[in-house]
Amino acid sequence: MKKSILFSVYVISTILLLIVSFNITGCSQRERIIKIGSQSVLSGDYKYYGQEQLVSVNLAAKELAPVRVGGFDYKISVISKDDEGNAEKSYLISQEMVQENISGVIGSSFNATTKAALPIYQEFNIPVISPSASGVDLNKAGSNFFRLIINNNQVVENVATFIVSKYKPKKIVIINTDSEYELNFVDYLEKTLKSISSQEVNIFKKYTVKPATEDYKLLAENLLIDDSDFIFFCGEYNILAKVISSAREIGVSAIFLTEKLGMDEGITQLADAKVLEGLIAIVPEPPSLAMFSDSPRAVEFWRNFKNMAPEIKGIETKEPGQYAPYAYDAFYILIEAMKKANSIQPEDYIDVLRDTVYEGVTGHIEFDSNGNIKNPQSTVFIVKNGTWIRFQK
Repeated sequence: MKKSILFSVYVISTILLLIVSFNITGCSQRERIIKIGSQSVLSGDYKYYGQEQLVSVNLAAKELAPVRVGGFDYKISVISKDDEGNAEKSYLISQEMVQENISGVIGSSFNATTKAALPIYQEFNIPVISPSASGVDLNKAGSNFFRLIINNNQVVENVATFIVSKYKPKKIVIINTDSEYELNFVDYLEKTLKSISSQEVNIFKKYTVKPATEDYKLLAENLLIDDSDFIFFCGEYNILAKVISSAREIGVSAIFLTEKLGMDEGITQLADAKVLEGLIAIVPEPPSLAMFSDSPRAVEFWRNFKNMAPEIKGIETKEPGQYAPYAYDAFYILIEAMKKANSIQPEDYIDVLRDTVYEGVTGHIEFDSNGNIKNPQSTVFIVKNGTWIRFQK
């Protein structure tokens, strides 16, 4: 009887020891995963914006994993959701992301969808980094909002700074074609030129062109009478070609400058090379990404993106678009902040994220108090001998 009791105690002890051992082993081998949300438009006419974001964040995740945070190795899981470019759907998607226990979000694609999702992410203090939403109203979106793309006001400020610092014009004429974008652009340009110039900048006249009915010869005659030293054109390149051709034909000698809508290689097919000579364009892209870039990191990213795209199910895009590098850098910055904070919890690393400085594919990244990029760069081009080249003056 005594032997039987001892045997029973031995068996029970062995079983308990095995259970405890199994539990300890299970705990030590339990997967640790960082979940990063990718919220974007993946359907409809603008699906390629979301597709390029999805490829970019998966590429970053593949390169980074496993990542060591707080003494532990973590796998990385990308939680991708389609908000369809719709504000109401975006709000619902943000709730789903929170339920997924994500640590951070890349997205959304547009100003309206980003704005709609932010209140939920703000409530849970989850950092959101947008690679593409440039609206100025997002400056007041909340302390959890960041963006890598230059915002709309910064685009204009860079144009104004270039004009004043390089040319110090006495008399400027401004031309636009009456879209909301162009009206907002030239209004803010006028204010900025006056605020940053140490001398009085004379916005001599503003013209609004009506492409369907415009008499370009009459406009050119007015420009000749104005006798300005600088003409800024905000509008599509095909309209700019007509304006500058008509102006040069009757002897207008002012410097012509434009922005991203006017900076297109197609303009060289619409106007004579002599007419376009000296035309300047300032585009809101950092030198590392803009046309003619030879940045080794940008070239490497382009190659890796092309290799990664076929691995993502349902992806049709084959090459990175305009916003792809920003999504890629955004992913890296989130992980960098977690590593520095030794935590994947949003409340632990969000303050570190605000102070993170990073050199990415898109250039130098540092945030201001509104989550905008500090001192974002634009790239300047000029037409020489009928071809756009980098401005060297």
